[in-house]
Amino acid sequence: MKAHLHILQLEGYDPVRFLRWWIKNPFKFNLESKKPLVWTGKAKLIYWLSGGFWPLMFMALMILWPFEESYRWYVKRKTREKIKNLKKGGLRVIGITGSYGKTSIKEFLHQILSSKYRVLRTPETYNTVLGIARVADLELDETYDYFICEMGAYKEGEIVELCRMVEPDYGILTGINEQHLERFGSIENTIKAKFELVEFVKERGRLVLNFGNELVKKNAPVGVATYGQGKYKHPSEQNIEGAEKMARILGVDGKVKVKLPPHRLTLVKRGNVTIIDDAYSSNVDGFKKAVEYLKTFTGWKVIVTPGIAELGRETKRIHQELGKLLTGIDQVILVGKNDRTRGLKTGMGRTGEYVERVGEAMERVQKTKAIVLFENDLPDNY
Repeated sequence: MKAHLHILQLEGYDPVRFLRWWIKNPFKFNLESKKPLVWTGKAKLIYWLSGGFWPLMFMALMILWPFEESYRWYVKRKTREKIKNLKKGGLRVIGITGSYGKTSIKEFLHQILSSKYRVLRTPETYNTVLGIARVADLELDETYDYFICEMGAYKEGEIVELCRMVEPDYGILTGINEQHLERFGSIENTIKAKFELVEFVKERGRLVLNFGNELVKKNAPVGVATYGQGKYKHPSEQNIEGAEKMARILGVDGKVKVKLPPHRLTLVKRGNVTIIDDAYSSNVDGFKKAVEYLKTFTGWKVIVTPGIAELGRETKRIHQELGKLLTGIDQVILVGKNDRTRGLKTGMGRTGEYVERVGEAMERVQKTKAIVLFENDLPDNY
């Protein structure tokens, strides 16, 4: 029961997605617990209502649904009213969305703005209605000048729902690609969803858009501030540029030294081995940039990856294309045997090594001196 509840939680309590997982893994009960089950109030209620018998989780979800919807409506209304009142005292809200780079650019912008203003940002990946509302309820008060909100979405309408709740005065669109394509259904739906922030803000405030991304550039309105078209030594420099562009709009001009968020192409030395830790998450653009970065190093180059999740019907094709980029990488270690890793292997046109778990990879590195890129670390449901 706990294993199945864990997967249901990782799938956002979506019964359809859970059943798809279960059909593929009917007898999988031992999970790696990369992201362990969080005993939230909802998880406890589902466990109690189902009596520890996992098929009854669906009945529990049906019982809880009307209460959840009522609570969601109440939370949105409460948060909206609080932010409206704080705005009368000078608070300004910055919304950040995109298929990738949201958390990084949020962290950079927070560091830069904090050199002059008092700034609150949503922590980690608190980018849903309830996550943002919780931060606003517990931490946001009249002492803050800016509230930075990361905005996530899996379908059309979710970004505009967040916008109506926090009413952003400024917006950043970091880029659009095939990330979560399985959930959105098409790249056109992804574009519509992400541009909901642009449509909301353009009549109210200022926008900063990543013109290094063709889908953003192609669909952008006129008169917006842009970034992302320079040449960068480190992939993070593009996100830093975007954060600096917004900071200048808000009155912070000049260089502020920033720190990289953890697990985003951060370098770690372990004896003679240099590890490039990009394990936080992955997407098509990020994968490409990480591989390009790995190729700038001299020595025995290794990539360890399980591929990219939630690409739907495009999984095999996209991974075959990514596999072609691995020319020049000395050793490729693939985590798990599935459409993702088989696609990478086909694209490479040569043999790769398979391991069951990321933790087994270091034992396979063939040279004592090596540069090892860890690209993505999927949760247990993948």
